[in-house]
Amino acid sequence: MHSIARALVIGALFVTVTGCGSLMHPRAGEFLDQAKGASGIETEINLTNMVEASIKALQGKADYQDGLDTLHNQLYALKKSSCQVTEEQGKTVAYAKAHTLRREIGTIFHRLWKKRDDQALRDMHLELLAKRVGELREALQAAKG
Repeated sequence: MHSIARALVIGALFVTVTGCGSLMHPRAGEFLDQAKGASGIETEINLTNMVEASIKALQGKADYQDGLDTLHNQLYALKKSSCQVTEEQGKTVAYAKAHTLRREIGTIFHRLWKKRDDQALRDMHLELLAKRVGELREALQAAKG
């Protein structure tokens, strides 16, 4: 009984320290490194470009699973990259808009993931996602100055 409890504690500690993202988004760090810019906002802008390319590659495709996994990892990297933004940039109105758009993007992706087997719904969500990612890039460029 003690060994089971010990295993649970070690498992919980591992997930707490590393975050569940390392288990569910194994390539997010790789995308974050690829997109690295001179500032946190530049990194986010670079990631929006990567996300848009992935969205375009996915639209209209019957074989979508690998592309959707890549998009999932890129969006998680985008979420993580917000930690690299300076406090001063984070307090701007433009960055507040970017934060809201990033949350909307997460919601749209969640719906996309749930409806991924339906080609028409998948493409509709990808189109909406592409629009929001474009708006996010514009907000980030405004915050960058």
